[in-house]
Amino acid sequence: MSADDTEQKNTGEQTEGEVPRPDDEAIEKAKKKAEEIDARYDPGARETVVLPGSGGTVSGTAFDDYVDDEGNLKEEYRDRDPDTEEKQEPAQDG
Repeated sequence: MSADDTEQKNTGEQTEGEVPRPDDEAIEKAKKKAEEIDARYDPGARETVVLPGSGGTVSGTAFDDYVDDEGNLKEEYRDRDPDTEEKQEPAQDG
C-alpha cells in the first residue's frame, strides 16, 4: 500500500469491498459529542421535575428540558397540538 492509497482512504473515498474509515476530525467530533451526552446523565446533572398538568404523576429528569424554573411548559412546547401533528396511517392488509 502506497502513501497515495492511505491518503485516498482518509478522504472518505471508498472502493468496492472496503470499509469506510472516518477521518481524524470526524472521530474527534464524535468523541466530543459522546462526552456531552454522557455528561447529561451524570448524577445530579439534571433536575427532577413534575410535568405540568399531570397532577404530580409524571416526573423525572427527562422533562427538565421541557419545563421552566416555575414548573410551566417552556414557550416552544406550549403551542404544540398533538391532534394537528402529522400522524402515521396504520398499515392496511391487502
